[in-house]
Amino acid sequence: MDSDNEIMPRKEGPKRLLQKIAKVISIISIFLGVVSAIYLLTINSEDEKVLKASMGAVAFFCFTLGIVLNAIANTNLPDLRINKNNKTK
Repeated sequence: MDSDNEIMPRKEGPKRLLQKIAKVISIISIFLGVVSAIYLLTINSEDEKVLKASMGAVAFFCFTLGIVLNAIANTNLPDLRINKNNKTK
């Protein structure tokens, strides 16, 4: 089936406030993940094993948080408000 001939096409509506906030936080989170991964790669000391583990966990958390929030921000949500003019029985 072609993507042009969808069964129920959904028009893309405006993004909600929380989706816009999620997009900004996802960009910041991915940036912090990159910074912490670069810092993790620069640690050379054998005595810093706890710091390496902590920075690895921070980098992983920031990347996954960024991916999830980006998916939330890019989702097309339908308008579920009840229309008061439409009287259904």
